[in-house]
Amino acid sequence: MAMIVLFLALLGLTSGLNINIERQCDKINPKVDLSDTFSENIAHAIHSMTVQGLRLFNPKVTEKNSVPTVNHNVSAPDLVVPYAPDDPIGHDFNTDVMNTIDHILSHIGLSDDGLGPYWSPIERVAHNFHMWDLWYRVHEEFESTVRDNPPKQDVCDCLMDTDHNGIRAAVQWVAEHYKSGTPITLLNRPIPKLTDAATWQVWKDRLLHYYDNNAAHDAALYLYCATKDF
Repeated sequence: MAMIVLFLALLGLTSGLNINIERQCDKINPKVDLSDTFSENIAHAIHSMTVQGLRLFNPKVTEKNSVPTVNHNVSAPDLVVPYAPDDPIGHDFNTDVMNTIDHILSHIGLSDDGLGPYWSPIERVAHNFHMWDLWYRVHEEFESTVRDNPPKQDVCDCLMDTDHNGIRAAVQWVAEHYKSGTPITLLNRPIPKLTDAATWQVWKDRLLHYYDNNAAHDAALYLYCATKDF
């Protein structure tokens, strides 16, 4: 019964993602090739963004950015903060990979990593490395198609107006669900707990949805606009 209730909640909130979207950025300049689901694609790419991730796109980025993300403090009344936080890893180990794992596991049980109480250690590791992997995929698109043919200012103005173009609402959707489970996509399907090879295959298929050219291009356009003025 609990799974049915959660599934219905997922359906209801997902279907509400496009409510009150006032700015249709894909209509401003069709040449930029924003997809019909740009707000969802961008929200998935940025919901756990950090200053360190933004510096892939501009090394000068600081915490004074305007990228809405899930609040690392999951007990705070505001589930979404209007900026990507500074979240550096330590240097106790020799490689970034091991220092990243140390950073993730050192926050288990502290409720300050933005994922809520229901994520297992392996799910937290998979989520963190997925986000970094996706940011590198978006950076490839950024370098290959956006840097030399950037969007005009009117498109950037629309993309950065996240309160009215659906992006912040989609980030809020993610934040709400982190309080009750482990959804890591905005797809209209619940995701299982990660316990074995079969459930990982489901996770893998859902995550790869955001690696296609359209999703990567949407995110690359937004991240160009979000980082260009530092």
